[in-house]
Amino acid sequence: MAGKIRKDSKGRVLNTGESQDQKTGRYVYQYQDAKGKRRKIYSWTLRPSDPLPKGRPLEKSLREKEQDVTKDTLDGIASAGKGMTVYALCERYTTIRSRAVRENTRVGYKTVLNILAKDEFGKRRIDQVTMSDAKEWLIRLQEIDKRSYSSIHNIRGVVRPAFRSAVRDQYIRFNPFDFELVEVVVKDSVRRDALSRKDMRRFLQFVHEDKHFSIYFEGMFILFNTGLRVSEFCGLTPDDIDFENHIIRVNKQLLRSRNMKYYLEVPKTESGKRLVPMSTDVETCFHKVIDSRPKLKKEIVVWDSQHKHSATGFLFLDKNKKPEVAQHWENHFRWAVAKHNRTYKEELPTAISPHVARHTYCSCRAHEGMNSKTLQQIMGHSSISMTMDWYTHVETDDITHEARKLMERNAELYRLSG
Repeated sequence: MAGKIRKDSKGRVLNTGESQDQKTGRYVYQYQDAKGKRRKIYSWTLRPSDPLPKGRPLEKSLREKEQDVTKDTLDGIASAGKGMTVYALCERYTTIRSRAVRENTRVGYKTVLNILAKDEFGKRRIDQVTMSDAKEWLIRLQEIDKRSYSSIHNIRGVVRPAFRSAVRDQYIRFNPFDFELVEVVVKDSVRRDALSRKDMRRFLQFVHEDKHFSIYFEGMFILFNTGLRVSEFCGLTPDDIDFENHIIRVNKQLLRSRNMKYYLEVPKTESGKRLVPMSTDVETCFHKVIDSRPKLKKEIVVWDSQHKHSATGFLFLDKNKKPEVAQHWENHFRWAVAKHNRTYKEELPTAISPHVARHTYCSCRAHEGMNSKTLQQIMGHSSISMTMDWYTHVETDDITHEARKLMERNAELYRLSG
C-alpha cells in the first residue's frame, strides 16, 4: 500500500524527507550523512522560484540545498565541516601543529586565535567562505583595522593552511585563501630601510658620548658590524667568541616567553648555524663586554623546549643581572634615538632598531661588493634571493662607481692593441 502523499500549504507534493512546519511555514529536509547520523537542513522556500516571506533573509531554497547535500555526498565532503567556524577550524589546526613547532610559533598561534575570537569573520562557517570573502577580510584588516602587512601575513600564515587541512579532510571543496597575498594587501612594511653610513656614524657617536647610553655602545656597535639577529646576539656566551680565529659561532637564539620564562632555540636549518667574521673593532668591543661582565654567584641555565640543549653565561645582562632579550635592545635603541632627536636639530630616523642594524650591515657589505654567496652565509639567509634583494637596491651612482673602478683596475683588458 502506497504511503500517504504529503503536501505543503500551497498543495504541492513534498518529496521523501521533506516536510513543512505548519505554524511557521518553514521547510525542512531530513537525511542521513555518510556516517549514519541524522541531519536537517531548513529553508523558507521550497523551490528557487518561490518568493521569500517578508522580512526573511535571502537564502537558497530547500530543493537547492538538497542538491548541495547530494553533491557533497557524491564528492565525499564530510558534513562535520558544515557547522565549523573559521575560529574553530584554526583552533583545531593550531592545537595539532603546536606539538611540533617552536615556542615563539605557539605564541604567534595564540595571537591569531585572539584576533579571530574578536572578529566577526572568525564566526563565519567555513563552508560558506568564498575567495571574495577571504580577500575582502584581509583588505579590511589593513584598511579599516590598520594592521600592518607583516601582521596580516602572520594571520594568513595560520588561516590559509588551516583551510588547506579542511580541504584534505573533505570538509570543504577548495581553499578560499589560495591566492597570493600581494594581490590584495599593499606591501607597506616588507623591509625596514638600512641606515646610511652617515646616520649610522652619527647614531653610534651619540651613544658613545652620552653618559647614560654609553653603556650600550659596544653592543650596538657589534650589532651594526656583524649583522647578527638580535636573539642570536642575546644568546652569545664567551665560548661563542673565538678571538684566535676572529669569528663568532652562531648556533642558538635566546628568547623569553610572555610568562617571562627564558628558552633557547637552535636554528632550524644548517644556514642558521654559521661563522660570522669579526673585525678588530668588533673584537675590541667583545673584550670590553666580557671584561666588564659581573661575576655571578649562580648563573642562569637556559634550555631549549625539548630540553636537549642548554647554555649559560650570557654576555649581556640587565640591571637585575638577568640575561637581556630582544625587547631590551629594542628599547635601548628606541630611547637612544628619542634622546638624540630631543637634543639635536638634525634628527635621526626614528625607526632605528636591532633589525635595522642587521639590514644596515647587509646593505653595506652589498654596496662594498661582497660576493652574494658569502654574504648569504654570513647573514644566515635560507635563500639566496633574500640576500640578492640588497643588490637590487644599490643606487645607480654606486653601480657606476663600482663598475668604473673595476674597469680602471683592469684597464689593459679594455685597451685596443697597437
